[in-house]
Amino acid sequence: MKSKKWRLAGMLLFMVAGLRADLPLKPIHPDETVEQTLTQRFSLENAITVIGTMQQWLESFRRLTVAAKGKIGAAAWKEIGNTEWDVQTLGFANQPRAVEGALRYQNWLLKKTQYQLALLELERGKTSPQKTGQARQEMEQAEKEFQAFWDSLSIAD
Repeated sequence: MKSKKWRLAGMLLFMVAGLRADLPLKPIHPDETVEQTLTQRFSLENAITVIGTMQQWLESFRRLTVAAKGKIGAAAWKEIGNTEWDVQTLGFANQPRAVEGALRYQNWLLKKTQYQLALLELERGKTSPQKTGQARQEMEQAEKEFQAFWDSLSIAD
């Protein structure tokens, strides 16, 4: 049993520690390093903020659709697309929340895995109780945030 645990710990450590080294990433913008892109632009916090912005854009498009109803010909209306009631009422409400839910759930799973790895490393003497405690706090925070999201969630149907 113990060797299986260590094998899992080794695989997790390899996966977590080696991810960036395995990707030959080049900067995507001259004013932004790869590290800035990964830790800021692609951060959970930024992604959640962007989802909120996208929800505002969708709401603006929905209001514009209502205001333009009857002023645009059927062919042009069809060409514009995404003007149907179900898309604007159900899709615009549900889809951004699905993305946010996936991000928050994945974050919790990652933090949980990192905590489990920290426990294994602590058992082996490879990390400190403080770092293990920090991993536990991060997992608990991610769980709290996901649970709050879940409790606020409703599906439009």
